[in-house]
Amino acid sequence: MQNINTKNFNLFSPKNERKKIDLDLTRMRQALLKLDNPCINIPAIQIVGTNGKGSISAFLENILCQAKIHVGVTTSPHLFEVTERIKINQIKISTEKFEILLKEIQTKLFECELTPFELIICCGLKYFELNNVDLLILEAGLGGRLDATTAHKSRPIIAFGNIGLDHTEYLGDSLEKITREKASVIEKGSFVVSSEQNSISKNIINDRVKKIGAQIKWVEPLSENWELGLKGNFQKQNAAVALKISQLLIEKGWRIKQDDIIKGLAMTKWPGRLEVFDFDNKKILVDCAHNSSAAKVLSIERENWLNQEMGVYWIIGVQKQKNIILIMENLIKSIDKVLLVPVPNQESWSLSDISKISNCKLENFIEFSNFKDALKYLKKLRKWPRCIPVLTGSIFLVSEFIKYSKTNQ
Repeated sequence: MQNINTKNFNLFSPKNERKKIDLDLTRMRQALLKLDNPCINIPAIQIVGTNGKGSISAFLENILCQAKIHVGVTTSPHLFEVTERIKINQIKISTEKFEILLKEIQTKLFECELTPFELIICCGLKYFELNNVDLLILEAGLGGRLDATTAHKSRPIIAFGNIGLDHTEYLGDSLEKITREKASVIEKGSFVVSSEQNSISKNIINDRVKKIGAQIKWVEPLSENWELGLKGNFQKQNAAVALKISQLLIEKGWRIKQDDIIKGLAMTKWPGRLEVFDFDNKKILVDCAHNSSAAKVLSIERENWLNQEMGVYWIIGVQKQKNIILIMENLIKSIDKVLLVPVPNQESWSLSDISKISNCKLENFIEFSNFKDALKYLKKLRKWPRCIPVLTGSIFLVSEFIKYSKTNQ
């Protein structure tokens, strides 16, 4: 039996969870069978992709809550606490209830040797069944074909966020391989909704839809007429996916009014996504651009920033398994300054590491032992940068910054 500290949930720390990743549906199917298949008759919207999954989930969750639909949601990863990853009607499971469920499931399923992510999905499905939810939103982890959420049998609607290069050590070293892994979740009779993809991914998804006997709707970004609670032009694409899912649910008999959709999209919040924080009376822009695709999207947003043509100060921390060169190529211009920091409690890229694999000029890079020292450096400048400094590179860095900023006001 796995030995975990249920009081502190150490198993679900980013470092420990990453070490125990093992993509395989066999364990999960056995586990659900032993749990008497919780939520087996409750339909789920499964959300797959590389970037945008969390935003699509958040938009859709808000719409369904506006419509008073009793909805259970699992997301991944968490920003602050693991309990964020299991919610009913936007309220996360309590620490006490999660601990009780976790102990029960671990005792019953110890022979299955579940990974941390699989344990969370099992806890979520059991919690949703106990609370008689009507509908599920299951955000996939890093996978698709072998993702724990794919073990849920009733997934009539499958949504795709943007697909890009990430988690290559698990999903494959090319966009084609990664897309095939993710597109394999599409099942006969399902309805697929996807944001616009690159031509490689689009062709693979279309081929899978045709081969398996599914239907697909490709959506265009929403127009300027829609008010969205999340900032960034790229959110118009994520919101369009959520809108189309809502329309499909209406066609299937769910009672969702147009006003529910309008209010739901406008009221959506998702921390750490193009969010401006006041830190010691100074503004910092925070975004979880943790891979090259997300960095590309952030670079497009940059063109709308005031004074960006004078250079941007970046506080960046990137986990060692990520392609930092592609991230830097997308984000950094020659006039910028990079304050390189480690991702808290993670193996991270250092300046020495970067110099060994890249010929890029590093004279505009300054390395710090932690993000707090990088913030101190900015505060000591003669003037605060005219373009708001940006902290990015890892959701775990963003998490620690937000917690730190809230305790140091």
